[in-house]
Amino acid sequence: MEKLFTYGTLRDPATQQKLLGRTLGGGLPDTLRGYRLAKLTGIHEVYSILQPHPGSSVEGMLFEVSADELQRLDAYEGDAYQRVSVRLVSKTRAWAYMENPKSSFRIHIEPPDST
Repeated sequence: MEKLFTYGTLRDPATQQKLLGRTLGGGLPDTLRGYRLAKLTGIHEVYSILQPHPGSSVEGMLFEVSADELQRLDAYEGDAYQRVSVRLVSKTRAWAYMENPKSSFRIHIEPPDST
């Protein structure tokens, strides 16, 4: 099984059920340092997306998924995201989906609100 750090729609059990045919359940809270959440504006919704940002951190959930499930999630996330290996505060190595610097979707990414 593979470790997956989630921070947005992949945390949602209904999304997990739709994409993977099961809910992931039993996730553990964890934190990723050196990144922030930005906003990716899609056609119908606004999505969260990780961007490198020194001094920031993102709280999320750590789940276990199979290699086949990772492939399905790669297809779901599309070109706007890239899957990369990260080290979490717990010292766990996990996959996370973040901003793909080569994507044409970058023009639709905005920093988080500064409130």
